[in-house]
Amino acid sequence: MSADWRDLLNREIFPFVEYEGYDDKYPTKNIELIHPELAEELRYVSGVLFGAFQRAVAVCQKCGDNFLEDLEIPPQLIPYLQKDNPLHLASWLSRFDYVVDKQGNFHMVEINADTPCAVIEAYYGNMVACTHLGVEDPNYGEYDKLCSWLNEIFLASEPGVSISTGRFHRRHPFLFSCFHDYQEDYATTKFLMNAMKKNALATEVDDAITFVSFYDLAVWRDGSILLPDGRTANAIYRLHPLEILIEERTPEGETLGKDFMDGYLHDKFMMFNPPEAIIMQSKAFQALVWALNNQPAGTAQVFTAEESAVISRYMLPSYFARDFDQRNIAAGSSWIKKPIWGREGAGIEVLDRDGVRFGKDVDTEDIVRRDSRDSMYQLFVDQQPYEADTDSGRLTGYKTLSCFMLGKNPSALYARFSPDQIAGTEAYWLPLGLT
Repeated sequence: MSADWRDLLNREIFPFVEYEGYDDKYPTKNIELIHPELAEELRYVSGVLFGAFQRAVAVCQKCGDNFLEDLEIPPQLIPYLQKDNPLHLASWLSRFDYVVDKQGNFHMVEINADTPCAVIEAYYGNMVACTHLGVEDPNYGEYDKLCSWLNEIFLASEPGVSISTGRFHRRHPFLFSCFHDYQEDYATTKFLMNAMKKNALATEVDDAITFVSFYDLAVWRDGSILLPDGRTANAIYRLHPLEILIEERTPEGETLGKDFMDGYLHDKFMMFNPPEAIIMQSKAFQALVWALNNQPAGTAQVFTAEESAVISRYMLPSYFARDFDQRNIAAGSSWIKKPIWGREGAGIEVLDRDGVRFGKDVDTEDIVRRDSRDSMYQLFVDQQPYEADTDSGRLTGYKTLSCFMLGKNPSALYARFSPDQIAGTEAYWLPLGLT
């Protein structure tokens, strides 16, 4: 038996166990054991919050551009956010993130609704850790559910079937795409593609489900996605943030992002995640949810009683910059100031009555992100310390718990460990087991 469970991780599936530029392996040596009741609570809360977020997205779609502009949705994206999608869900694969306070309570701090990563860790790596260490896997069975869900997405793309053979035709494949030279994105994209192929209904599709790098794609004159072999895609999974994609141009200056989105609008292909996932992705969306849940008495309520109770208990007070009262700081509370399009902790500051308590010093050179005009404010959680075993020894830091969503259904759990309260690119993956 291997002395280090991390040696058992298949580098073909999980090539970023060792990451260039980092001395330590990405996974921690230890595994965190959680109670089944906590796993159940995380999934329950995530399911209820997703339902509430769906309602809030519908409010944004019905109430005109002002709501979307408040969320700093790029104006050029707004025309594409009213279109319904085949699954009638704003996000088909998403991930809620939670922090744990010093009393052991967890609080939702973010939803990754557009391009969530950590899929390999949750749906593959966690199983390897639990099997080797002889503990129960909280994600047991979730990979099969992922495969089934992806097969539903495949079938929703209306693949054609050959009358003569009964097989799915290959002229318009389901396309998986990312920039192949970014290791984590490439591995994640391939993992999801292979999971879609796993289901029995997809055993005969062969190259009806295929990968092509973003570098090798083109948008045809009618808006179709053109593959190098001359085929056009009937659906695309794209691991590239939509707020960045919309502004992409070719080296010749052509509006590649807009042309791509026009093709989607005119039903040339289906998109996974759908564009409206960007509404949830905006950091300011939580400020909108908080405001909708705290409307004056007598105002029509957006959320169910159950959703409202979960929002009040598990979300944090969150405000648009214009609505934030600086007296909250003077009263002794600490607040996080987040750029609306921040990623990997970049630009985040923690504010208290003495000014900036601390900020996140992040090298943003390699982080793909959109510049933000404004910030949102969220109550700061003083987190419960946690110790993890790494290649650099035992470190003290903080853990973040996460729950993936397959559409509206809670799924695999995931955790990461960071030496800092604001996790960034230096965070470790922390496997989870059940006590």
